[in-house]
This record gives sequence, structure tokens and C-alpha cells, in this order.
Amino acid sequence: MVLGWKAASRKGVGQMNSRNVQKPKAVVFLGAGASCAEGAPSQSKLFREYFTYYNSPWNQRGLRHRWDEELAIFFKTFFGINVDDMESIKLASFPTFEEVLGIIEIADSQNESFKGWDTSEHVLRSIGYQKPPLKHMHDILILLIAEILDHKLGGRAEHHPRLIQSLHDADWLHTTSFISLNYDILLDNALLKADEDFGLDLDYAIDFINFGNEWRQPDKKKNIKLFKLHGSLNWLYCPTCRTIRITPKEKGVCHLKWKREDCTCSKCDTLAVPIVIPPTYFKALSNLYLRQIWHTAEQALMECDRLIFCGYSFPDADLHIRYLLKRVEMNRQSSPEVYIVNEHKGKDKTARQTEQDRHLRFFLEKHKVHWTRLSFEEFCMNPTSIEDSSKWEKLA
Repeated sequence: MVLGWKAASRKGVGQMNSRNVQKPKAVVFLGAGASCAEGAPSQSKLFREYFTYYNSPWNQRGLRHRWDEELAIFFKTFFGINVDDMESIKLASFPTFEEVLGIIEIADSQNESFKGWDTSEHVLRSIGYQKPPLKHMHDILILLIAEILDHKLGGRAEHHPRLIQSLHDADWLHTTSFISLNYDILLDNALLKADEDFGLDLDYAIDFINFGNEWRQPDKKKNIKLFKLHGSLNWLYCPTCRTIRITPKEKGVCHLKWKREDCTCSKCDTLAVPIVIPPTYFKALSNLYLRQIWHTAEQALMECDRLIFCGYSFPDADLHIRYLLKRVEMNRQSSPEVYIVNEHKGKDKTARQTEQDRHLRFFLEKHKVHWTRLSFEEFCMNPTSIEDSSKWEKLA
């Protein structure tokens, strides 16, 4: 069975033909907060969540992969944390994911290492001689993201499917594109689930090598764009053929750890690699598919009337995102209306003020920046509520 979007139902086609009123074009921009609403751990809690899960009795695999032993060596050597002990995991002050990946990426970019790491017999005996240990550890950390998200999210999504349904009910879906900075496939699956009802084709703005087998090429006349600027856990890239394969409805990157035989290129037998950009200052946008996605996303931003940020705190680390948005803003005749949806229960006042300041100081036309009092969950239930100015908070 070919996965992807099916032909539009009569109801869906009728709705599309009956639209006489021009709807505003919107780009919904999803940050980590959107995934956290479904149960994903925040970036600062990734390591604690992963090692708690791995050492817990409810770890279904109950297996000890040698890569987890290598992770244990890494955390003990670099941060003095014993990740094999539950009490240590509970009490430890873990570094953020960004900190760890940043350290490794700087060392790699400068062709440097750390004393006792690349030359340690203990490390080399554990990791082997397949590639430099730091590069290998970088790869393992990427798989860590895939595994903990697979465990925490599973198939229990609630808000993302509701968002798609609500946008459709409001007659906004066909004029909405999505930008996601999240690696998970929550939104992907929500769009796929809606295929039979709405007749809109999910379009990632790139071509996959398994078109026609596992995935259907989107119809450009009825597509809905999803730009995953930092990559996705359902993409596997062959560095030899420079082709990309999609694993519909599942995080295929997880197979690189447990089912590597499923991750080889069908043409050249090269082991596939993930397309995942870590959340650091040192993002490398060298992959040709990512460059294409960024370019097409820029075009969508140039044409949109509304830019809706959901669960995105506008962190200083996202310099490439800031550059993209500023480039678009300066090249347009006028800025789009900007709506921020980033409230949640118990939100710290200082954090809120910091985020408001970041957004306000960045955008040129301040009067078009609207901080809503909506949470992502509330937005998913009623997207049109962003138009209600009584739900806006006045920005200084």
C-alpha cells in the first residue's frame, strides 16, 4: 500500500471549488513547546529523561546496546555523571543538549580533540576504530534524541491532529503552510491522518527516492507544505548516492541503532545517516536537501499574510532562523502580522518578559507583533482566536 495523500473526496473538492473569499495566507511556525505539549521532554531535560528511561524496569527492550555503554563513558569522563546509577541520574545537574553538541561540533570544526579521549585505550576499545570517537559520539547523541522521542511520544498525539482539524473547520488549512524546528513526526502524522477527509497532499518540498513505492509524490495543485528546517527523524540520507528516503509514520532513524540492516541504501548498500541539525550555534546547512527546504520556506514566508509562532521562545542560538526571518522582512514590501502563541500553565513571568522582548526588538514593524495569551493547546482548539484582540497582551 502506498502511503501518502489519497485523492480528494467529493466533499473536499466541493469545498475547494466553493471558496470565493480570499483567505489570508499563514505560516504556522512550530517550536519545541508544541512538542512538549504532547509529552516530549524539553531540550534541557533530554539527558535525564533518556537515562531514566534506559535504566528503568519499563524499558521494553531490556537490552544493553554497546553505544549506551559508550555514552556512559562519555558522561563520566566529561561531566562526572554516573548514568548507570538511578540515584546519580536523579541528583545530577545535566548539561543541556545544546552544550554537549556545541562542544563536540567546535572540536570537530577545528580538527581538535580532548586529552585522554581520542587516545584512551579504554575509549577506543569500547568505541572501536570505525571513526574518530568524538564524531561517533555525535552520531550516538543524535540517535538518543530519536529514541527518547519515540518512547515519550509514541502514537499518543492529541493536539497536533486537533490543530489540523480546527484549521480545516475554519477554512484556513488550504492557505496554511507549516515550518517546524522539531525532529519528531507529530505534525507529519497529523497531516497524513487527515488525507482522506481533506484531499490535500503533504509536501516536504523535497523529492524522496521511494516515491511510488512507500510514498506518493504530492500534487502541486492541492499540496500543503511542511518545511522541517532542522531535519526529521523519518528521513534517511544516503551520502553516496545523495538520495533521501522517507519512512512514513515511523522514526526510521531509530533503526540505525537496533535494525541497521533496514537503513542501507537499496542502490549502493551504503548505511544511511540522519538529517538532523542539533540545536547549537554551529548549525551546518550544507546538505543539499536542507538548502532546498530553507529556500522554499523563504518563498512561503515572502508570500504569507500571517506568521504564527507556536511554542517558540526565539532563542539566541537560532541565528540561522533570525537571519531567515530578517532577510524575508527586509525583502518584502511590508511585514506580515506576527502572532506569538507561547503561554503555558505556570509560565515564569521573567521568562515571558524575556521572550516578549526578543520578539519585539527583532521585528521592524512593532505594531504588527501580537503576543497572545493563548497556549498551544488553546490555539489548536480554535486557531481563529488569534484574531481576538482581547486575547492579546500589550507589548512595551
